[in-house]
Amino acid sequence: MKSFKIRGGLGDSAVVNPDVKLQDNLYLAINSKWLEHAEIPADRPMIGGFTELDIKIKKQLLQDFDNFASNDKVLPKIANLDKAVRLYQLALDFKQRDADGARPIQADLQKLTSLKNFSDFEKHAVNLVKGALAFPFTINTDVDMKNTAKNALYFDSPATFLPDAGNYQDSSADELLAIFEKQSVDLLELAGFSENDSKKYAANAIKFDKLLAKYKKSQEELNDIAGIYNPYSLSDFKAAFSNLNIEQLLNDLLPNLPEKVIVIEPKFLQHINKLLNPDNFEELKSWLVVTFINQYAIYLSQEFREAAFTYDHAVYGAKELKSQAQHAYGIANNILGEVIGLYYGQTYFGPKAKADVEQMIRKILATYKARLQTNDWLTPFTQKQALKKLNAITLKIGYPDKLSDLYDQIQVSSDKSLYENIIAANQTKIIHNFNQLNEPIDRTLWGADLPANEINAGYNPTNNDITFPAGILQKPFYSLDNTLSENLGGIGAVIGHEITHAFDPNGSKFDEVGNIRNWWSDEDYAKFNELSQSEVTLFDGIICGGIKTNGNLTVGENVADLGGLTAAVETAKKENGNLQEVFQSWAKIWRGKMTPQVRKTLIAYDPHAPRELRTNVTAQSIDDFYTAFDIKPGDGMWLDPEKRVHIW
Repeated sequence: MKSFKIRGGLGDSAVVNPDVKLQDNLYLAINSKWLEHAEIPADRPMIGGFTELDIKIKKQLLQDFDNFASNDKVLPKIANLDKAVRLYQLALDFKQRDADGARPIQADLQKLTSLKNFSDFEKHAVNLVKGALAFPFTINTDVDMKNTAKNALYFDSPATFLPDAGNYQDSSADELLAIFEKQSVDLLELAGFSENDSKKYAANAIKFDKLLAKYKKSQEELNDIAGIYNPYSLSDFKAAFSNLNIEQLLNDLLPNLPEKVIVIEPKFLQHINKLLNPDNFEELKSWLVVTFINQYAIYLSQEFREAAFTYDHAVYGAKELKSQAQHAYGIANNILGEVIGLYYGQTYFGPKAKADVEQMIRKILATYKARLQTNDWLTPFTQKQALKKLNAITLKIGYPDKLSDLYDQIQVSSDKSLYENIIAANQTKIIHNFNQLNEPIDRTLWGADLPANEINAGYNPTNNDITFPAGILQKPFYSLDNTLSENLGGIGAVIGHEITHAFDPNGSKFDEVGNIRNWWSDEDYAKFNELSQSEVTLFDGIICGGIKTNGNLTVGENVADLGGLTAAVETAKKENGNLQEVFQSWAKIWRGKMTPQVRKTLIAYDPHAPRELRTNVTAQSIDDFYTAFDIKPGDGMWLDPEKRVHIW
């Protein structure tokens, strides 16, 4: 186990030391005063730079939505924004939701509870999938990772009741499952089931879920993106199913049968018949019912909403539900987030900020190019390929120029219940996704996971692009009022982080157009793996908040952090910037407090290291950090030169 002997503690959420020197603990020196006064909101499991900005943006948009709903503000001419406002109004109408109770879900619930046997399940399988109810595996269309000009069909396992399949081996698994089981019983009773039937459904569902978890990959395993690409010929894929007529199901769902199916988890497919068979039909049926009720309870009455909160509280630690207004906005954003994001970007993100951010990205890309050209461990062959990939990276800044036609197809009706609108929207998304199988790839689309109001950024390996939504392009990450050095330590390091994802242990397996292809010499790839393993060793086993960290789980993000901060520092040096400001800003963006529950959950399956370590351990590998603050052997932040990791 490691502590790195950082004086003042590693910066656990419970640790505050305003008197600590920066040379002993960068994170605490910059953030202790904030930590001393920061309070975690009762309806959230954490607070920090990201969270504070999220609260600000949602408050802003919530006010706008209230004004739109009351006609106090004219709705701008943004396609489908009216649907988002209508959905918000429906979600906010708790008088109607409470009056409806469980009525809206009864017809769909009956479709599940009326299944008589496995043959009946097989007969109704297509309706369960198209109906967006619940199903024991997933099939969807996504870009073919070895031919990114086309889409392919992917097969995957469903989510488990616990946050990660690896959690089932944890000592707290039984406790969490007991809480989930009790919650499921409560929800089923609210839906009209007897106590005995509710308990039977919940217990059987847990049995099925435990069996399912045996054949799923953990998050650590799933972090290997290239490892999820396992193509099966259609005939081999069909042959894996002994009990379910998979060919008929695919025929009923897809515009045509593909030549191959990409299997994300081969182990799951190999054991599919242990999950889907007449002998465990009752467990399967129970799992469908329990999955359904837990997924859709939040769209019903306040009583259902409260009953569905127990498990989330146990896993994440938030003390109370979000307000009804925040909940309503969240529902609208979940279904039509890109539309709301487009409104946010066009309304609140100015062209001056966009131009300034783009200029910064260009500077960091130039820094990256220079570092690749002077890299001392790449051979000329690999160096040329890396530069080719770097030069091909596409930038997406602020908000997109257009959205998917999916949002034109989603309909919101004031004459239907909230649940009916949600299930209809989910059904539309499913059919739209299947219909993309033969459609050309549109690389200009952003994707629903990074709408413009999101406080995040991303690198897409199959598109070789980096995305910076308007949401994150403001304080504490960026401001036109900041010095260049402050911005470089904030959004600049984030920009460098996303660029580095093109060359991290995952992104390095994709070429300049996003195809999985080995563009490395054997010698260089062996050296890269050696350096990446050094980063694993650097982070692995550190005790943070009383929990041991997993360097293998977080290696991709740690490599990206190191590359991002290094690029920000190098850019600041070229611009005659203030390196102290760069590192201070870097520490500031990672400040945060969280509940013990979410701390444990995140360390177990989040591919990002705890924010205290992202601040301190990353800085410890950058030589300029030592000169900027005159850090010497014996100081808490000192790391011997031979232990420092330098990759990009």
